[in-house]
Amino acid sequence: MTGQIKSKQRVADHGEVFTREQEVNAMLDLVKNETLRIESRFLEPACGDGNFLIQILKRKLDAVAKNYRTSQREYEFYTVLALCSIYGVELLEDNVKTCRKRLFSYIVLQYETELSRLPGEAFLNTLDFILRLNIVHGDALTMRYTESSEPLHFSQWSPVPFPRRFSLKRHDFQYQYLVDNAGSPYQSLQEFKGRYFLDIQNAEPLN
Repeated sequence: MTGQIKSKQRVADHGEVFTREQEVNAMLDLVKNETLRIESRFLEPACGDGNFLIQILKRKLDAVAKNYRTSQREYEFYTVLALCSIYGVELLEDNVKTCRKRLFSYIVLQYETELSRLPGEAFLNTLDFILRLNIVHGDALTMRYTESSEPLHFSQWSPVPFPRRFSLKRHDFQYQYLVDNAGSPYQSLQEFKGRYFLDIQNAEPLN
């Protein structure tokens, strides 16, 4: 159990036990092709500090580097798109912060490794914005945010079709509706105008 728990008290209070990397990768290998698709979406309803999500991100960024490392703008866009496809819900606030930090730090590390330069402020701000929306402090069983008790919702990010390259569009959906109506058409809570991927923080809602 070494490395799988933070404290016996947290296990007693919250049933918190972390999955080892070897086990995570064995499970992800069962859906290996999906983990290599940059746009394939994954949601971890009890994400802890990110053991599953970091391995999914690593696989996606390997695909990004393989296909787009020769162009800085393409590499940045598809890195952002990969992060947009990763979602997590976590009950404990310190885990939420750690998970976001792990994903953020790994992206920056890979960016510097693949492009041999530091990422710009706009790119870093975009990562932070997505992580705050995609990795949330809440309870997947009650389907509500921990602090506000409001219903959980998530943003779906999609590339804007040609000719608006390197742009993303956001639709917000209520988590409970996604779960209760699996397989049915989803009704968006709110839709936002497509924006250049480094400017999605400023996208305006559609009326």
